[in-house]
Amino acid sequence: MSGERNMDVWNVLRPSKWPGAPPWMSFSTLSDLEVCPRRWALSLAEYPHVWNESGYPRPLRPAAIEGTVVHLSLQRVMAALVDRGCPSLSHESASGALRELGGYTAIVMSSLKRALQPYEGNPRAAAVLEGIRHRFAARVPELRSRVQRFLVRIDPECGTGKSAKTMSHPESESRRRLLHGSYGEVELRAGYMGWHGIVDLLTIASTRCEIRDFKTGEAKEEHEYQLQVYALLWARDRDLNPDGRLADRLVLSYDEGDVSVRAPSEKELRQLEHALATRTAQALADLQVDPPEARPTRENCAYCAVRHLCEDYWPWHAREGPSNESARTGFGDVQIRLSGQHGPTSWDGMVELGPGLRKGRPILLRTGNHVFDHQPGQRVRLLNVYMNIPGEEPDDDDRPDPTVVATMGASSEAFFLTT
Repeated sequence: MSGERNMDVWNVLRPSKWPGAPPWMSFSTLSDLEVCPRRWALSLAEYPHVWNESGYPRPLRPAAIEGTVVHLSLQRVMAALVDRGCPSLSHESASGALRELGGYTAIVMSSLKRALQPYEGNPRAAAVLEGIRHRFAARVPELRSRVQRFLVRIDPECGTGKSAKTMSHPESESRRRLLHGSYGEVELRAGYMGWHGIVDLLTIASTRCEIRDFKTGEAKEEHEYQLQVYALLWARDRDLNPDGRLADRLVLSYDEGDVSVRAPSEKELRQLEHALATRTAQALADLQVDPPEARPTRENCAYCAVRHLCEDYWPWHAREGPSNESARTGFGDVQIRLSGQHGPTSWDGMVELGPGLRKGRPILLRTGNHVFDHQPGQRVRLLNVYMNIPGEEPDDDDRPDPTVVATMGASSEAFFLTT
């Protein structure tokens, strides 16, 4: 673990229990399983030696928090607008709805509190949580503007039946037909498929049936496929959509604007359903291996939160080192064995597995403001350390290799190997 001043160092241990198959398949779950079954399993396994919650503690990533804050803010505003029958953000009734919520600043601050709440008991986030909270509090005006940019492009449909507020989460009560109106955060289920999905905004009107998904990051090709999956789930949800009405408008809503996605026909939905069934069966079969297969690639592993637990990642990472001199300075991961203390905040050691580094190469670990107890002979996996790898390794085995310098920063983490 890491912190700005003090640091807990955890051990790398095997999970006490692997997770079972997911009770419901979703677009994100299937994507995660296909990218790397090992990562999915390690993330959701049981670690009673670490904490009492399920899964491995997640690191607190500012980009993910920002996206969550924007999403939560949009949900609150949309629920208020629809519940009051506001046809648009510019309608005079919208001002009253926003005042009841305390205005955009209060909405964003409340959403920030909700976004950070799951990390309150997370030992992996404890050292940086307060700093992240203050950093985002100072960015409220920017976040407020982002929320407003999304909202001005939305044309909600005023409900003619049960209010949108009480129908926002149909899974919380008996699931029944959705009447005309706009609904936020609707869970769609295709029970016979074993699939579900959460739609950001579903609008049902006499002239349109629209599914809109808010995206706070960069546009990706997979986003269009995800919307088509939602169209399938809507068409197959016999509780909320017993008539099987097809969505005729799919919209990806980004910061910079909306992108329309072609709505699939019934024939295309059947083809999509068959493809998902095949992919689902294969993904579930991949989970039957102990441990599930690891699929290390640069893209898959770059932001993996459990790569320090993956025994396949480290030898792969050592082989996939910097390919040129310019890449030999920067943040990376390295596994080392400590040999002795070099100074008050530094240790000497040897590389065991590092990016393009020969085993046994000397390394100087600078811990900076991190305070923790090391012992000579201990083996440590370091994540997100700043590494300076000087020069080329000599061809002459009698000449010593130049020392690698690894410096720990606020986002660095350290994990002891027990074997």
